[in-house]
Formats: sequence, C-alpha cells, structure tokens
Amino acid sequence: MQDNHWIEFLQGDNQALSKVYEPYFHPLLFVALKYVRNTEVAQDITGELFTSLLETSPEMRQEKWSQIRDVKAFLTTIVKCRALDHLKIQQNRNRLLANNLDVHSQVYESNNDEIHHLSKCIDSLPIDEQALINLHLAGYKNQEIAENLNYSEKTVRNKLSASRKKLIYLWKNLIVLLLWQL
Repeated sequence: MQDNHWIEFLQGDNQALSKVYEPYFHPLLFVALKYVRNTEVAQDITGELFTSLLETSPEMRQEKWSQIRDVKAFLTTIVKCRALDHLKIQQNRNRLLANNLDVHSQVYESNNDEIHHLSKCIDSLPIDEQALINLHLAGYKNQEIAENLNYSEKTVRNKLSASRKKLIYLWKNLIVLLLWQL
C-alpha cells in the first residue's frame, strides 16, 4: 500500500508522502537512534529526510527515484547514511576541539599574563561551565554546543550568559587582587 503512495508522491502528489511517512517514521527513527544515540538528533535526521523529499521537484523525483522497488530499504539507507555523516561531523568537531584546546593550553603556558589569568578564571568555573566556555571560545555556535552537550539552545544561551557574568566578576576581583599585591 505504501508503494502506491510512493508512486503518487513521485508523480507530484505531496499529500501522498504523509501516507509514506506514517508507517515508516518510527522505524526510521529507531535506525537513526541506533547510530547517533540521541533522540533529538535522530528525530532531526528522520524529519529532515522527509523534508528533503518534499523539497525535491516532481521532475527530479521521477528522474532520481522512479526505479526504486523497496521504499523502506531506500529510506532506511538514507537515514543510516545521514546518521553516519552526523557521527563523522561530530567526530571531526571533537578532534578539532581537542586540537584547539591543545593550542589554548600552549597559549596558556606562555608568558602572557592576561591569558594566564583568564585561564585561571575559567578553571575556577564548574566543569560543565568550563566545557561550555571552551566550546564557545573554539567557535562553536550555540546550536552546535547544545547538540554536543545535550542541552537545549536556550539553556546554552542562559548558561553562557551566566558563565560570562561569573568570568567578569572573577576577572575584576583578580585584577583588584593583583593591583593590591603591587
């Protein structure tokens, strides 16, 4: 029955995709979840699959997908590939972050007092806030930090704001302390 809906979708009936979506969404979600082990990311991968199908023109659908005989296998393969792509991107980001943290640690070891003092301020934050600040300093966007730390984007914004305020407070107190020692 879903194959008939698939054919209708290929011919330009976008409503037919909802009939394909209903029986396949949850099995595809579990495939994505098997790889990424994060419900939100798995839902995004699965949802984006159906969105990208809808965004494809009927002419392109016919050209690309008219030869597909097993719709479930086709969709499962796409979800699996997208999940693996997500994992590769995440792995590359983590590698870059580790390299970036190595560079930061080398800079921290330099004689630059300001960076050394800032490092002390960051180190005095709780570990989760340190991770958040380090990801932010590494150039990650809030959405990427949220995915990496399993927070919502709003939580990341709130925690970054609170962490910045703490750093400002710590920085000012450290400067006063250093001036006091002169």
